[in-house]
Amino acid sequence: MLEKAGYRVEQAKDGQEAVEKLFGGLVVQAVLCDVEMPRLDGYGVLEALRSHETFEDLPIVMLTSRSSDKHRQLAMNLGTSAYFSKPYSESDLLAFLHSSLELSAMGVE
Repeated sequence: MLEKAGYRVEQAKDGQEAVEKLFGGLVVQAVLCDVEMPRLDGYGVLEALRSHETFEDLPIVMLTSRSSDKHRQLAMNLGTSAYFSKPYSESDLLAFLHSSLELSAMGVE
């Protein structure tokens, strides 16, 4: 879906690998991650990235099967930019990414 929409995509097998890639210098404009991942879950990814000033304004989107308010609130408290419960609307996700990246390019956080 993202590649079809013109985005370049870099994947990680789990949350730990994603954090290692980002801390290792991978430059991205946004992160999409699931809550449920091996080694480091989505909440851990949020905590790790938000604790580092380089990533404090990076759009981080959670895509998850966890639809309860408890899970959504935890992700929001940890700094997610958006929370999409599966099944989610691809058009809504793409619209969010587009507007987030446009604002970021204009210097608006």
